[in-house]
Amino acid sequence: MSATRQFIRGSSLLLVGRFVSLFLNFLVQVLTVRYLAKADFGSFAYALGVASLGSNVLLLGMGKAIARFVPMYDEQKDYARAFGCIALATLTIWGLGLVSMLALFVSQGAVARAAHIGAESLSLLLTLSVMAPLDAFDNLLQQLAAVFCSPRAIFLRRQLLGPGARLAAVGVVLAFGGDVYHLALGYVAGSVLGVSLYIVTLVREWRERGLLQHLRPRALRWPARELFGFSLPLLSTDMSVALRGSLMVILLEYFHRPVAVAEFRAVMPVAGLNLVVFQAFSFLFVPMASRMFARGDREGIDDLYWKTSLWIALLTFPVFVVTCLMAPSVTVMLFGQRYARAGTLLAVLAVGHYFNAALGFNAATLRVHGKVRIIVASDILTAILTVALGLALVPSYGALGAAFATTATLILQNVFNQAGLWLAGTGIQPLSWSFVRTYVLVGAASAVLVAAELVFSPPKYALAVLGAIAAIAVIRLARHWVDAKGTFPELLRVPLLRQLLT
Repeated sequence: MSATRQFIRGSSLLLVGRFVSLFLNFLVQVLTVRYLAKADFGSFAYALGVASLGSNVLLLGMGKAIARFVPMYDEQKDYARAFGCIALATLTIWGLGLVSMLALFVSQGAVARAAHIGAESLSLLLTLSVMAPLDAFDNLLQQLAAVFCSPRAIFLRRQLLGPGARLAAVGVVLAFGGDVYHLALGYVAGSVLGVSLYIVTLVREWRERGLLQHLRPRALRWPARELFGFSLPLLSTDMSVALRGSLMVILLEYFHRPVAVAEFRAVMPVAGLNLVVFQAFSFLFVPMASRMFARGDREGIDDLYWKTSLWIALLTFPVFVVTCLMAPSVTVMLFGQRYARAGTLLAVLAVGHYFNAALGFNAATLRVHGKVRIIVASDILTAILTVALGLALVPSYGALGAAFATTATLILQNVFNQAGLWLAGTGIQPLSWSFVRTYVLVGAASAVLVAAELVFSPPKYALAVLGAIAAIAVIRLARHWVDAKGTFPELLRVPLLRQLLT
């Protein structure tokens, strides 16, 4: 219980910071979509999607391996192996990254013909290819920050300075009237600055803890077998995640016009708002659960898992109401009337993203317990379904087919992971009754809102009021199950939250 309280309180600071970074990143997205012509944004989004897929390949699952092994080595005071893991992962990412960028430059003509992309998309792809190793390395540094840094340091770097750097770079481009190519360079500059800030933060933390004395090349031990033996199978997880977004973008570019890519990619970050709480809590989950696992604290992991799932399901529900039930209005408000058709895409994608968040950290818990085979089997099956659904739906239904394929794979993958969690002997209870009750509440409130919209067709402001009432009612009815007083009593000092949670 003490560890669970520490985790949720630390994650709550990161949740606040997540909203700050969300606002900054979201501002970048809205400015980019509104500034560029629809076809230009489609080409830009295509290049970013391919770079995102490349970053997952270059990472080779090492982000998850680092989050498991480094805290365990740190707990055991085995700093030679801990820093050996870090050095090996860094060299692998940048070595593969340089090779891949060189290969793309040499074979750019063949790539353009095979992928059916135009000159603008190809040029942007070459420019943004450096984002692949940058994003992979940034992911690695994020995992290291979760292990070594305090929540306050993570808040400043990951959720304030990093997104602020990208916003500043993009703002300069827009202020001087740059085109889509200048915008691509702005994204690269923002990423470089963000990675640099991470390195400074980590080095300062290591110096304060007296760990830099262990960072000597000759003293390092290179646990390649342990690292790659764990990370390479988990590459399937990264590829499964990347395929949901990047593959759909590639298929849309291949079978349709960049305009379809623009509609799909414009609303994808909005649907991703349903993962804000999930991502804020996930940052500290694996390191803390790994330390519990090293101590044999199975009951602690079970408590951590279900309490976290409940908090995520409840705190995300208001976001789901806005992004799903008010999707048409939200889309036009953010991106203008030319993106009005994308409102349906947003509603479909919001369902899958909320389902993904509300089931909690099933895959992460499997990783902590070392159940790699179950994870790989789930990821491979999900990847096959992603490709099959994409090829079946995208050619005929375009962006709407991509949205349905993405949501279906999100739901199915979480069902597979949850089943694996229950059957793998992890010690996690098969099903928490408080979680079932919470999910029933969420489903009932959503059904009432949908029925009210279909039967009465209320004005936008009335639907917003109904959504707010439904969100408050769900949180109020489920207040005893999350144990706010025992887990995070500071929340009760806020008058409005005290009335909701007590």
